[in-house]
Formats: sequence, C-alpha cells, structure tokens
Amino acid sequence: MTSSAISGSLFLALNCAEERLQVVLGTPVNLLFSEEILCPGQSIRHLPTAMECALAVRGATARDLAGIACVRGPGSFTGLRIAHAAMYGLSRPFAIPMAGLAYLELLAAQASDFATGETWVLTYARKGQVYMQGFSNGLPLGPVRPARVAQTLGLLADRPAPLFLLGSGVRKNPELQGLANASVLPPALDMPAPTALLAAACAASYADSPPPPLYLRKSDAEDNLDAIAQSRGIPCDEARRHIPDFE
Repeated sequence: MTSSAISGSLFLALNCAEERLQVVLGTPVNLLFSEEILCPGQSIRHLPTAMECALAVRGATARDLAGIACVRGPGSFTGLRIAHAAMYGLSRPFAIPMAGLAYLELLAAQASDFATGETWVLTYARKGQVYMQGFSNGLPLGPVRPARVAQTLGLLADRPAPLFLLGSGVRKNPELQGLANASVLPPALDMPAPTALLAAACAASYADSPPPPLYLRKSDAEDNLDAIAQSRGIPCDEARRHIPDFE
C-alpha cells in the first residue's frame, strides 16, 4: 500500500536516530507542526509528549492520521527502538498504516542541491566507527554499512574528486574533514530539515505491519553481555541463550 497524494492527508513522522529527536506533522502541501529536542539517550522521556503536542496543535487525534513514518536507521539502538515502539503503539489501536525511512538516503537527498560530485553521508556510530553510504546523481553507490574511521579515510581518499561529505560522523571525527579530495557540507545538512522529513513521510510506502529497524551493529548490552551477566550473578551461557542471534 502506498501513501495517498491527497493534499489533505495528515502524516506524522518521527526521527530518533541521533541525539536530536524530531517530530513533524503535516500534509503533502503543508508543514503543520515541527519540534526538535536535543536529548541524547532520553528520547523515551520526550517523544510521547512531542507526539501529543503535534496532534493537539491542530486539534487532531490519531484517528485523523493517514500514516505514521519513522526513521528506521541506522543510528542509536535505543533511539530506533523507542521510535518504532511509539509508532507501533499509536498505530495498533487505530489500524494506522506505518512506514520506515532510510536515514542516510534522506540526508543525501536534501543535500543534492549543494553537491556536484559524489555525496558521502557519514553518521556517528560510536567506538571509532561511522555509518557510511555514498550517492551519485541521487542514487546509492552501495548499501549503508558500518566502518572504522581509518577504513573510511582510506576508502574516501581513493574516490575521484570532488567529494562532498556530511553527517555527524564528519563533525565528531575531525580527521575526516582533512581529505584533500573532499569538501564538507554545512552542519545544517547533518539533520533532516522538517520539510524534508515530512516530504519523505508523505512519499513513503505504507503497510499494516511495522517496518524492520535497521540495526547494523550490536547494542551496547550485547557487546558487554558477559560483564552485565557477571554483575547480576547470571551465568554467561544462560545470558547468551536469551539473545538467539548472539555471536
């Protein structure tokens, strides 16, 4: 099922992929509400209130929504979980269609007017890593993947100039800003503009089942499972059995 092109259709979009959560509400022709909150690791405290405010400002209810979309990743494991849970929790009682938005594709699309060569989106993945994906003429050069910063430097240094870089991974890893063949785009492009987030939500493909989150690496709890298990007096083997895909 795809989203309707009717101008009056009301869509809600959520983004908790990084430190700033975003909530926007609008139609294919009008942005009606936008809120952005800097709350690293605290999305669960602020997202429900922001969603409530989005609907209240227009005197709307969940029943008025034509669809709910959320950024599916990659990004903060906890943030993605919270956004998907909020979307599903609001959708289920009212059978509201749901959609997932590819984060790096969204950032690349809004930067298309500023780049004349390859655009590489690099978002912060912690622990010396970034999530990276390249684009040319609006099309992805390959899938999004995690990479060490040193690996990213080598890969980008071998690409033909000019390159254009953006994203939180560039800001938080200054060595990526020194590539001779690359220009760093303005920080304003590191987050989706409210209008870009709304446009992506209005154009998305919707379904009755929730979209799968895009997790590209294990959560911190999985990475530190043995230490957590020991601190709670649980045998490590038993703790692993509760995570079927633990490697």
